[in-house]
Amino acid sequence: MNTSGDSMIPSKLQGNVLITGVTGFIGRHVLYEFLKVAMETSWRNKIYILLRGKRGLSAAARVEHLLTHEYLPEYLKKYGYQELAENITAIDGNLEDSDLGQQLYSLIPRDEQLFVIHNAGSVNLFNTAAAEQEVHHTNWLGTINLIHAIEQFNSKLVYMSTAFSCGIVDGVIGDNFTFYQDNSYRNHYEKCKNLTEKFIQSYCTEKNIKYQILRPSVVCGRLIDAPLYYISKFDVFYGWTKFFWNLQNQGSTESVRIHISPDSKVNIVPVDFVAKSVLAFFQQDIPYVNIVYPESINNRYLHSSLLRSLHFNHYEFIDEAPTNLNKSEKLYYRSINKVYTPYLNQCSNEYDSQLIGSIMGSKFMPKIDLHSLADFSICNHFDEELVN
Repeated sequence: MNTSGDSMIPSKLQGNVLITGVTGFIGRHVLYEFLKVAMETSWRNKIYILLRGKRGLSAAARVEHLLTHEYLPEYLKKYGYQELAENITAIDGNLEDSDLGQQLYSLIPRDEQLFVIHNAGSVNLFNTAAAEQEVHHTNWLGTINLIHAIEQFNSKLVYMSTAFSCGIVDGVIGDNFTFYQDNSYRNHYEKCKNLTEKFIQSYCTEKNIKYQILRPSVVCGRLIDAPLYYISKFDVFYGWTKFFWNLQNQGSTESVRIHISPDSKVNIVPVDFVAKSVLAFFQQDIPYVNIVYPESINNRYLHSSLLRSLHFNHYEFIDEAPTNLNKSEKLYYRSINKVYTPYLNQCSNEYDSQLIGSIMGSKFMPKIDLHSLADFSICNHFDEELVN
């Protein structure tokens, strides 16, 4: 493993790579890491990406947008668009296509090893019937269709899951989730990820397909590669902060009682740390890796830090859900709280980070700079159109 500079480039890289979800936050950073390998080493195999035209942009135009983006990592900005694009073959399709296998066969050589880095999926944390249908369709059916499509290749499936796919459990969480059975889940997303993992384990074993399951925890903006703090989607704790930003902009001065358990924690990892971890692990014969930091962050500390970045002072944390709600509290508990309460009050885990730490090391684990992460969002008005 070459760890010079800010890279985790494998000393020997073989085969072709197919990446799904490259327009998503994690997926685009995985693509950037493989492009770095292509530009800085003698590896000359192909990077294939699966995406379809959207919102009036063709697949080719979307690729060009990714490679000329304002927030393209500095390590790629020294190359021209054409230099980068030469390493990529875009497949104009999506996971739901009934002829996905034929699309892949027509473009990707079957006599070479193929690593399939599967990032595409929906992160819908609501507990509605619509959310259940969305994650079932995108995360479950899409993954099954992809696995069937790659069966005729000499392939390895690297599946991007979530550190929350074990459901609600106590204690320190290790990398192997196979012994977590019949757990409760905070939402349909977690449950679907767990079921998908189990399908991958059983089906790929039966069909002799190599697989690896990677599980990042809560993903924040960049903290390793400039331009720092970049994020393309203001959800999870960013979405929570956006609620109070909107409240402040509406001129509300009501105090908000926020139900957060004093003992609850959340594990946060930078997106560039996640992408570098994919590069470090994808060729290794390790079935499960939790992409996590050695220590989780207390939720009250995290969320008070975010509110301080907004200069939002009229709030208090409480141990139980409040009654006799004022107007701002009614809005909070009717909307934003439906997603976040389970994580603010039913999550107090640490993770066994020995495996990820042994490979990545402290150099690639910078301190989570909550103020700067929040400030990036505030400066961009929590507007995803400005950063995508």
